[in-house]
Amino acid sequence: MPIRIVTTVLTPAANYDLTTLANIKDDLAIPAMDTSSDATLARFITEQSQLVAQYCNRVFPIETVQDTIFLDRDPYPYQVTGMQPELQLSRWPVVAVTSVVDHVTRGVANVLTAGGDFVANLAFGCLTKIDPNTGAPTGWSADQYTVQYQAGLFTSGTTNPPADLEMAVLRLITARFKARGRDPFLRSQGEPGVGQEQYWIGALPGQSGPFPPDIAAVLEKYRVPVAG
Repeated sequence: MPIRIVTTVLTPAANYDLTTLANIKDDLAIPAMDTSSDATLARFITEQSQLVAQYCNRVFPIETVQDTIFLDRDPYPYQVTGMQPELQLSRWPVVAVTSVVDHVTRGVANVLTAGGDFVANLAFGCLTKIDPNTGAPTGWSADQYTVQYQAGLFTSGTTNPPADLEMAVLRLITARFKARGRDPFLRSQGEPGVGQEQYWIGALPGQSGPFPPDIAAVLEKYRVPVAG
């Protein structure tokens, strides 16, 4: 049964950076009291964090959101072909489900209770309907549902993102920082007996996206597939 979801952000994250200025300065061995590059590094943090989020098709910091979920019916509104086994939310992992409302018909709304009417798989962001008579799992009727919940991997400004995710972003920022002022189209430069420099133009061998293969491998487990 096809599902359509409209997601509304109720409480956005404070910021969407995936590392801190202190951490990237530590990686670059820049003393804390040296603030000459702070503005540039802050810009690179936001830039690379946004690039990673776009590649992974997700928002990493915890936000409060509302999913309005429409389960398709047959052309005749009162003919329903079946039931939906699970309600899949648009974001995960889920921190907490605030409310689930079943809009049975226009003007009629039933507030469902956690544990009694449904159970939530927080890690995967899906809801299982419970039959009130038997306590066994059952399907979701082809109604409209409104779910308010919190989802994300960390609280921005309070807790850190997963270590491997932050490591990938730190490496991207380091490469960006060290490439400042360099001609991106330089293929080779050298002087006999002194030294030589070569830079890649475009993608690295084995690179099929915007990141080198080792960084892409780290990000792959966080990536949400997009239907073509």
